[in-house]
Amino acid sequence: MRPVLPSDLRAAAGVLLAAPEAEWPALAAQLVWQSDTADRYRKRLGKAHPRFGTGSLLAASLARGAPPGPAFMTDRVKCALVVVLQALLSRAGQRDFTRGGSRLSAVKCDRICPGDRPMTQLKHNISTVDPVWERICEEAQTAIRAEPLMGGLIHSGILHHASFERALAYRISLKLASGEMSEQILREIADAAFAADPDLGAAARADLAAVFDRDPACHRLMQPLLYFKGYQAIQSYRLGHWLWQQGRKDLAYFIQMRVSEMFGVDIHPAARIGRGIMVDHAHSIVIGETAVVGDNVSMLHSVTLGGTGKEDDDRHPKIGNGVMIGAGAKVLGNIRVGNCSRIAAGSVVLEEVPPCTTVAGVPARIVGSAGCDQPSISMDQILHEDFPQAGDS
Repeated sequence: MRPVLPSDLRAAAGVLLAAPEAEWPALAAQLVWQSDTADRYRKRLGKAHPRFGTGSLLAASLARGAPPGPAFMTDRVKCALVVVLQALLSRAGQRDFTRGGSRLSAVKCDRICPGDRPMTQLKHNISTVDPVWERICEEAQTAIRAEPLMGGLIHSGILHHASFERALAYRISLKLASGEMSEQILREIADAAFAADPDLGAAARADLAAVFDRDPACHRLMQPLLYFKGYQAIQSYRLGHWLWQQGRKDLAYFIQMRVSEMFGVDIHPAARIGRGIMVDHAHSIVIGETAVVGDNVSMLHSVTLGGTGKEDDDRHPKIGNGVMIGAGAKVLGNIRVGNCSRIAAGSVVLEEVPPCTTVAGVPARIVGSAGCDQPSISMDQILHEDFPQAGDS
């Protein structure tokens, strides 16, 4: 099944809360089985399962008509979450459902039902379970067994750390360190940022899931963290953006400079970028100061979100949610690219792009629909000529 995120757990808990407590274990096991089945269906046929969705626990839960999940952590919600976690861990012990061959951590957990133990202890159990990080660690151990020569790198980059955020802070500091700024100083800055702003870790996890889901070359969650410069560049930008928001602009500029030098990605720290971002290959990416990028956006190498002129004002593009930007595309000026649209490779976009359309050419023109509801997730770059062309009767 796909990586388990907090939104998945909340949605599954919402399904359980609508049923009698006696049915919770069986219902949770059924949800996990359905999401696992849907994920294998999606990987085999390249499309969502007709009943259970895309393979996430969230999709399987929403397929049952349940709300996205409870808004408040009441005692009953905590119990429901524990039952869902137990179902995930039990399923992990039955079969391998990752592309890389490792399993979700089978952490031993006693059977917990409402009233079995104090709620303070339930809260502790929930807060210490991190399926994404557990899975990364298991993938790391599997990788070391397969290639012992990678042991030092993988231990220092993953297994030596207590959390995903600490490992990411270490990786960023290792990549951006130079004779002008030591790795230790950068790591202290990154650790402080992740501790002060949990949204940084949440965004990094969403980006990780996006890369794993959309990049067919990504077979394990540990790959972007260790090897993919697009993922590392975006997380480094997020650190620089956090510094910019704290008023530490010179340090933010230093981060921008090092990201450009190390990864070939130049993102101004004042730019605003959403979550679930996938930057494939990531060579020669340029994103300007007043640019805005929405959630769940995918872009390939050599993309420019640039300005026009030299006025010091709002001069860069505004990219909507779910947009896919092809390799070498240039979007110039303070223009809006609508949600769930596609920009074909090599295009130069100078005018507004309506939602759910495909534009191509120099200068870019509308050539069809987006082809699907979520082009940034499907990554389909084939033009669909079903949209009326300019001049058609």
